[in-house]
Amino acid sequence: MWNNIVKHETAALKINLQELDRKNLCDLAFVTIDGKDAKDFDDAVFCIKHNDGYDLYVAIADVSLYVKPGSEIDKEALNRGTSIYFPNFVIPMLPEILSNNLCSLKPNEDRPSLVVKITLDNECRIKKYRFFSAIIHSHARLIYEEVENNSFRQPLSDAVIDSLSNLKSLAKKRIAIKDQRGAIRIHSKEHLIKLNDDGTSKAISFRKTIFANQMIEECMLLANECAADLLNNKFGYAPFRVHEEPDQLKLETLKKILGDQSQTQKSQDPASQINSISKKISAKDQLKQSLVLQTMKRAEYSTDNVGHFGLQLDQYCHFTSPIRRYPDLLTHRMIKQCIENDDSYLSNIKNDQEICELSSKLEHRAENASRKVNQILIFDYLKRHVGESFEGVISGVTEFGLFITLEKFLVSGLLHVADLKRDRYQLSKDQTYLYGIKSGRRYRFGDSINIKIVAVSPFEGKMTLLQNEHKRRRKT
Repeated sequence: MWNNIVKHETAALKINLQELDRKNLCDLAFVTIDGKDAKDFDDAVFCIKHNDGYDLYVAIADVSLYVKPGSEIDKEALNRGTSIYFPNFVIPMLPEILSNNLCSLKPNEDRPSLVVKITLDNECRIKKYRFFSAIIHSHARLIYEEVENNSFRQPLSDAVIDSLSNLKSLAKKRIAIKDQRGAIRIHSKEHLIKLNDDGTSKAISFRKTIFANQMIEECMLLANECAADLLNNKFGYAPFRVHEEPDQLKLETLKKILGDQSQTQKSQDPASQINSISKKISAKDQLKQSLVLQTMKRAEYSTDNVGHFGLQLDQYCHFTSPIRRYPDLLTHRMIKQCIENDDSYLSNIKNDQEICELSSKLEHRAENASRKVNQILIFDYLKRHVGESFEGVISGVTEFGLFITLEKFLVSGLLHVADLKRDRYQLSKDQTYLYGIKSGRRYRFGDSINIKIVAVSPFEGKMTLLQNEHKRRRKT
């Protein structure tokens, strides 16, 4: 997985923390909060509540201390761009001795970090911030579920308990602020695939998003927002995370597909239109939620700041995951230029734009690889259920048939037009439904339909379906 030069450089990495000239924050009750299977701990948080508001500390693994510009490790990280996550393994951006050990903010160990201290008022609006290098000590490795339920696997100090309480209070107020500025809210689900020992699919479900996830997300959003502000003020640019607003034509097409439930005022701005549509769709209706998501453009990296439509922020960049994302490492190097006059990396907008463009392409490649593997594994599971019946929703209408998304798994198969019962069907002029020539019966987007799996080809990503009689209903 790693060439010999990378292995040699990695083996030679040694940092004496005692010799580093940086703040010692080991007494502050930092904790990491991640999923139960996480191994690379990028971020740790600590929060103090005082009369005037909050002091939020976000500590991020100091990858740039170990990975120097132009080193073989750095070149390989740039070529990978990001870690790629699959159900049973990870292709890491950095060698495991860095991602899972030296850089990882492991519990009960001192670690070098790049920290941002954010001072907020009582309404949790940013008053000021400061970035600095520090040594921190994670006082506990917590998982989302135990934070959510206040039920912990280990005794926690009063300082940790107080910090968690403050973090929850802060997050609720930050979520309210995000809603007030019109940030886009879409309820999308992520597959959770469990495998057998032989690598075949054992069970398919979805990851649950709980408030503890949102709490950490709000801390990371704050840190990223501050990083973008610092770099833009210093250099006039940053490796921004940009997200353009959707095309109005796509919004009109979306509203046409979704029908009456998504009617919005044409005078509304795109964010208001998207939120108005999304609010009228049940969080459980993943098909329509995914349609809203598909209407929006991809977020990318660029030194040309066009803002972040989804977050409704004027400037934003990635700072909080340098173990697994190269643009975050670039952000760290630029921040160190600001706060330490570190000249190991000299910012150059032309070079940094090239890094942004490459990182965007590599991120897209990684997402496609993860999506493809997940699809193969889900179809592998469904192949063992050929002949069984499932509830589905019409997710696509063509002249040759209907694409049906299985509600339980969120993957689609084809019900051929020739297999529709008791009539010959044609595509409507506006291409939104099939109708029976004799009966007038219609099959529209969003209609529920009970189907039977006939055949599955996992590696081709194809599934053939048949309709079960008298089990179709219009979705309201």
